[in-house]
Amino acid sequence: MLLPLVQNISLIVLLALIYHYAERRFRAKRLTVSLVNGLFLGFSAILAMSSPLRFPDGIIYDSRTIIHGIAGNFGGPVVALVAAVPSLLFRFFVIGGSGKYAGVLTIILSSLLGVGAFFLRNKSPQWRSSLPRFWLIGLAIHLSMLASQFFLPDRRWETVLPAIAPSVLLFFPIGYTLIAALFLESEERSENIHKLEESEKRYRLLFNNHHTTMFLVDPRNGRIVDANPAAEVFYGWPRETLLSLSVKDINTLSPELVDREMAAENRKTNTFHFRHRTASGDIRDVEVFTGPVELFGEKLLYSIIHDETARVEAERKVWDLNQSLETRVAQRTKELEETNKELESFAYSVSHDLRAPLRSIEGFSSLLAEESGPLLPSASSHYLERIRANATRMSILIDDILRLSRIGRQQLSKVPMDLAPLARSICAEMVVASPDRRVKVDIQSPLPAYGDPSLVEVILRNLISNAWKFSAATQDPHIKLYAVDSGNEIAYCVEDNGIGFDMAFVDKLFAPFQRLHGEQEYSGSGIGLSIVRRIAVRHGGRAWATAEPGKGARFYFSIGGQT
Repeated sequence: MLLPLVQNISLIVLLALIYHYAERRFRAKRLTVSLVNGLFLGFSAILAMSSPLRFPDGIIYDSRTIIHGIAGNFGGPVVALVAAVPSLLFRFFVIGGSGKYAGVLTIILSSLLGVGAFFLRNKSPQWRSSLPRFWLIGLAIHLSMLASQFFLPDRRWETVLPAIAPSVLLFFPIGYTLIAALFLESEERSENIHKLEESEKRYRLLFNNHHTTMFLVDPRNGRIVDANPAAEVFYGWPRETLLSLSVKDINTLSPELVDREMAAENRKTNTFHFRHRTASGDIRDVEVFTGPVELFGEKLLYSIIHDETARVEAERKVWDLNQSLETRVAQRTKELEETNKELESFAYSVSHDLRAPLRSIEGFSSLLAEESGPLLPSASSHYLERIRANATRMSILIDDILRLSRIGRQQLSKVPMDLAPLARSICAEMVVASPDRRVKVDIQSPLPAYGDPSLVEVILRNLISNAWKFSAATQDPHIKLYAVDSGNEIAYCVEDNGIGFDMAFVDKLFAPFQRLHGEQEYSGSGIGLSIVRRIAVRHGGRAWATAEPGKGARFYFSIGGQT
């Protein structure tokens, strides 16, 4: 009895292999495939019923339950129905016998359980490819097969069930699982082929419709495997010609250098800048982005090519312009340095040359005043005093000019310093020079800075002396020195509550020899603030002021690199 069952299962395995092979080769619409599969499985069941384990009076047992369970499980309702119809007709009308009702019920139940497993697999992923669960499905199908034997007439099941149950429950679920494994492999392969086809379709759609120039290149020899329509437009060759070329044919680099760039182990970047030839003979600057890709089972390189000729040409022009500008700036800087040296030398020479006649004027006017002063008329004595006063003023102006010129030549020696002690020392000198004045002075302490001590002292001396001078007419003079942090720079402010000035004339303040007040009101040469600005600029800073007439002034300076 066991031998016919084993032969029947072996027949099913052979039919499954034939189905597996045909499924790989056969391609058609989904409904057509379902109908063909159903018919194939239906006639396979008929073939199985043609070599069964036979009992008297048309009672037969075979592997049709495996086939119909597989039809429903992997094909779904359509395949199960198409497979069941010829099997039912054959079993009922051709074989017939007293077991025909039980046989028909077996076909129906195995088909229904197979369809149920189909929906279960689609709903629950854990049932989709688990062989132990396939064994459970096979066991359920063959338990239903044994249950259908109760429809045998004359209580035949009492004889049949003990004879077939052990073999059916032992071998048929295993046979079902083995056949399911073959169909599962075929199903997974079909899904993978479908996914691959969809992926390649998407690739082809993207590749052909993209406006950017694209190549597929064989990394072994640099041959162009594929080119999109944008590449045809850019290079001017039809696709057939491009596919006959390699990247060496369109690259201006030597073949050896191209081979070196194509070698994966030498590529440190995925982006390259080349010069490519076109069909017209033009040379175009291109940026090539490349990377590995596996298509059609081959390992290739994809290349995305951007025309950067316009950008490269623009960069070249900018570079040339920068070189020209740098040359011109260097030349102008040299000319300005030479001019400044000449001006400083001229100012020094003029000042030096003016001292000799000025000393003569001062000396002889002094001798004239001593020897003949009492004999001169009052008008002449007044004229003589005017000559001596202007000679003195001229001497002060010459000294200021020399100081201004020396500041431009003096080398900076920056060190960390505290402005507070220096400012207190200058204020003490002011008090000694004007003992009758009472001035309130507030100096922030400490007041850290980084600069040349001798030059910073000149700044403070000029600004504090100006504050002292222009607050002389104020009832309660008040001078302050403090730091101001704007975030971008640290500035120092000398503030007073003196006469102030109109901001409309602020730019005039820092120009040499410019004064906002008459010399009769306030003495001075008008060059002090010019010196302040020049020292601040030499330190990498600046000088500026704010004020309001009658409400004092605030003079700021920054010297760069403050700590």
